[in-house]
Amino acid sequence: MPRLNLNPQGPITRHCSKCGCRIPISSAYDQCKECMKNELFPKVKEFILNNYDVNEVMVADEFGIDTSLIHEWVREGHLEYKKSNL
Repeated sequence: MPRLNLNPQGPITRHCSKCGCRIPISSAYDQCKECMKNELFPKVKEFILNNYDVNEVMVADEFGIDTSLIHEWVREGHLEYKKSNL
């Protein structure tokens, strides 16, 4: 479970369960984006490479993550879907 701290001057803050850096209180995950990318990205990339007809929704469902994270990795050039030879 992520650490929660009550700051007398402001809102509660959350920290990544892996590295301890601050993450948005609204984040649905208990890790920062960098730790998620380091841990989850290789698995996601392998899944896409091994499954010909996948899309963002299928990948998100498989790994229990939001499609916006998949879109971000595609936008940043970290992920690329296989091109159809049709």
